[in-house]
Amino acid sequence: MAGAAGRRNILREITALGDQAGGGNSQGASTPTSPEEAVIRERGYHRKSATYTFDAPDPVFFKSPTKSPKRTFHNRLLTPTKTPVRSSPRKRVATPDNLQFNEELAEMSLSSKRPKKEVFQNVKPSTQFEKGLKALSHAQLVTLVSSAAQKSPEIMQVISDLVPAVPDLSPIEQRLYMLQRNIYRAFPRNLYGSQDGSFCYIRVRTHLEAFRKECLETCDQLMKSHHWPAIFEYIVMAWKFTDGLPNWESAIHNKIKSVCMKQLASHCISAMKAADLDKPALTELIERMQCCSKETPVITCVNFAKDLLNKV
Repeated sequence: MAGAAGRRNILREITALGDQAGGGNSQGASTPTSPEEAVIRERGYHRKSATYTFDAPDPVFFKSPTKSPKRTFHNRLLTPTKTPVRSSPRKRVATPDNLQFNEELAEMSLSSKRPKKEVFQNVKPSTQFEKGLKALSHAQLVTLVSSAAQKSPEIMQVISDLVPAVPDLSPIEQRLYMLQRNIYRAFPRNLYGSQDGSFCYIRVRTHLEAFRKECLETCDQLMKSHHWPAIFEYIVMAWKFTDGLPNWESAIHNKIKSVCMKQLASHCISAMKAADLDKPALTELIERMQCCSKETPVITCVNFAKDLLNKV
């Protein structure tokens, strides 16, 4: 009991000392404080207003059900915030009151227009005809040959005799081969899981997208030319490269390969409808398609070609 009484007396003494300290602080509150000390106090201590009523609900804990209309992201960037950004007293003292802005930068406006291209007028081109043609784009070459052929029927006949029966597709084949090679070279050396899992797919996804873009854009370009032998030759070649792409565990990861096969099959069916093929041509096309792949889109094209063969 004596020990308990002793502990109680000690608690009373501590309480009394705390009351005395509180009274001393209240008396010293009237002394002026520095701006830095006032900022530090206000940062961690929020006083209620003098007109606070205990009967009314506290707006901090009982928010109003009505909400202000949401602003767009652009307006939020332009509208200043209601509460200023807090900064340390040392930073405010170091910052000058009057900030000087560069008027030249303020008058500058960003323009989305491309700069005007200026052609060198005094520099003369090469006099060699063949080397000059190499600098022209594909559209410029087509326009040049078409304009020359329209000037005279004899020139048109000469150009028609010089045009090869089938375009040279070896540069396109080399391009597809390099894109397919980049896919397999992008596989990681240290595998975390299976070789056809998500870890490997993330590493080669960029190269798969590049292959898909090149494959389908080239086919679209050939379809616009209506050169049916070159179109069928390219589709069969592209099917072989697409069939050689890696297969993945997830069906979502195989979407790029599936899209390439289906788009090529769609172009093949459209070309067979517009080409007006005879029996020898259809027979040759069926044999070439059966040898390139066993995928479902290819089988669909083979069946369509067989139906056309029966109708001829």
